[in-house]
Amino acid sequence: MRNTMTGRRIGAGIAGLAVAAATAAVVATSPTAGAEVDAITITGATEYKVGSSYTLSASLSGASIGLLVYWSDNGESLTPAGKVPMPVGQASLAWIPRSAGQHILTVAQGGSTKSIVVTVTDDANPPTTAPTTPPATTAPPVTTEPTTPPTTTKPGSGSGSGSSSGSGLLNGLLGGSSRK
Repeated sequence: MRNTMTGRRIGAGIAGLAVAAATAAVVATSPTAGAEVDAITITGATEYKVGSSYTLSASLSGASIGLLVYWSDNGESLTPAGKVPMPVGQASLAWIPRSAGQHILTVAQGGSTKSIVVTVTDDANPPTTAPTTPPATTAPPVTTEPTTPPTTTKPGSGSGSGSSSGSGLLNGLLGGSSRK
């Protein structure tokens, strides 16, 4: 009888271990059915101003739709403790931008996130633009009076027309005689 009780305990232990292993295998191979952030929108305006109030909204889905929702602006948490999505499948938050410039608004639930990028302006401090410097002007080019062309002389006229000895040289080169 003693052997029968020990055998049953061992059998029950092995059966329990097999059930635990099978459960772990099913859980490990099943797809995760977490939360999903489907969309993020901003209502209230199309131009965003510092100090004005807007409503951030997110559409949620998935099996873990009831998880807390976290909002951030340029990485700075707007909901440090998280926010319960109410009604189920929707999350919203009032947002008042505190600075001008680009803002990346992000909503996260579970492992899912979505972001939207907006530009916020500040009417009290409009952006300054650097003054434009007019292009440098150049002085008009200096013009000079036209010069008169040099005077030319005709060959054989005037005082420097040459000599007969020069003509003889030419005759010698051309095959003629330089003697007279």
